[in-house]
Amino acid sequence: MRQPPFRRYLKQKKMTEKAKATLQNKPFIWAIVIFVAFTAADQGSKYWAHHTLLADSFHEQTGDYPTCSTPDDEIRRGRFVYRNATPITVIENFWSFRYVENCSNAFSLMKNVPESFRFPFLLIISLLACVVIPYMYLKTPAQHVFTLYALPFIWSGALGNLLDRMIYRYVIDFVDWYVVMDGKEHHWPTFNVADVSIVVGIGLMALQVIKGARDEKAQKTSASTKSA
Repeated sequence: MRQPPFRRYLKQKKMTEKAKATLQNKPFIWAIVIFVAFTAADQGSKYWAHHTLLADSFHEQTGDYPTCSTPDDEIRRGRFVYRNATPITVIENFWSFRYVENCSNAFSLMKNVPESFRFPFLLIISLLACVVIPYMYLKTPAQHVFTLYALPFIWSGALGNLLDRMIYRYVIDFVDWYVVMDGKEHHWPTFNVADVSIVVGIGLMALQVIKGARDEKAQKTSASTKSA
């Protein structure tokens, strides 16, 4: 049996007020600030890297070297980028800015996967993340503070690398950390601001898991004490 129109209106109004109250109890403004700031920092730093860390010859000849196609083309493209790179040293023997084109995911973890699978897979994953994360934010309880701060970091990182793939077909990396041992340089996979944002988000979610486990343990201890 259908509810009277006035009762349906009251129910909808109550749901709307409940949704507003839920958002008001969450760091919604901070979530927007984090998302916008890190997305802007990521895209701005990549623009800087593309126009600062490469010689003029790169921009003149880049069309002669296909990006993210066959393994042989990727090798040729990588050598071309390396020849035309103009890195900037931040800390000697530890940190430099070097332009790199990454056809795989964060920290080059899928570099050995065929491009015919890798590109659509990473594109779909990034798109899903950009859709699912805002929904997760709305559904996350207000008391899960670490998660509420983590999600905009992850959302920003996913969007930043998604924009790169849609524009260039690859992701621009430029932060190069390395150590020198026995006269040889040992490099951590080159990364960018979006990768940092994702790692920060994952770290905050890990803190939420730890906090949740401690709170649950404390509740069980309190309950057992009362029962005794």
